[in-house]
Order: sequence, then structure tokens, then C-alpha cells
Amino acid sequence: MAKKSKIEKYIQPGELPEFLRKIADALEGGASEEDAYLVMIEGFKKLKINIRNEYGHTAVKVTAKPMPTSISSEQEDPSEAEIPSPAEQDNSTKSSYKSLKKRMKASFKVIFKSVHAGTLPPLEVVEEFMADSRTMVSFEGHGDEYYDEFTAACDKFQQACNDSDIESAHNACDEINSITAHCHSRYK
Repeated sequence: MAKKSKIEKYIQPGELPEFLRKIADALEGGASEEDAYLVMIEGFKKLKINIRNEYGHTAVKVTAKPMPTSISSEQEDPSEAEIPSPAEQDNSTKSSYKSLKKRMKASFKVIFKSVHAGTLPPLEVVEEFMADSRTMVSFEGHGDEYYDEFTAACDKFQQACNDSDIESAHNACDEINSITAHCHSRYK
């Protein structure tokens, strides 16, 4: 899987609205056959469009970062998996914990911004954060004494989201943030 894909084009200034419409159409219904190169923006995690006027032409650069695919979905037959050595397992555990924390940071950022803007975060983000939180507290030696308090705050947050209670979700989110800050100040 490529980390990101790019399109760089020089077009006439009058062609820009049509090009942007093609991008919008590709996002809504998929890329057409004549604009198959726009398939790279479908299912993006991050999409960046840079437009500059250069000497009478318009330079358009579109960069799309695809959504990550889970490792488990890429591996079709678990019996074909190699069993790692104890040293490889330790390195794998460290990298999986690191990637878990990175994913949690990204999903919590969306949650935090949403509740502080007075809206409930997207259900998918809440589900991902809650699942990752349950996984995180299974790792030993990473702030274990905060795990019970963190889990309780996550449960409050989940309940507030289930009840569509923005105020309670906001309070629980702040509590999660506070517990995380205390833990990270000791262990990061």
C-alpha cells in the first residue's frame, strides 16, 4: 500500500472549476473511466489540494493519503503466519503498542474537538477509541495504576455518547484527558 498518491497538473485558469467538480464527483460516486486517475482520492484519510497561479497557468497538486488497512485483514490464513521468536515478539509488542497509542491520539483528538464544539463525535471514532482503550489497558508496565480510573472514565464517556448527552460526554472527555495527562507526565 502506497503511503500517498499525487496528481500534479497544469491547466488553464478557466478549467479549474471543472477539475474541482471532477474531484467532487469522484468523492461522491467514484472516479469515472475517463478520469480513472482520480481513483486515488477515494477512501482517503487525508486529502490535500494545492492550487497556484503560475505565469498564466494554474498549477494543481492533489495529494491523497489512503486509509490504513488492518494487518489482520491483509493476512488471509492464520495458519500461514510465521511464529516470531521471543525477541521478535518483544519488538512486535513495542511497535504494536506504539502504533496503538498513535491511533488513540488521533481518534481522541477528533473526540476532544467534537465534544468541545458541542457535538457528539462520529460513532466510528468512538468505537475505535473504546476498542483501542480496552487493548491499551492489557499492556503491562505502561501506567497500570491509572488503568482502572481510565477505564471508568471511558465507560462514562461511552454511556454519555449512547445517551446522546453532550454535557456528560464533555465532562467524561475532560476526565479522560486529565487522567491521560497525569499518566503521560510520569511515563512518557
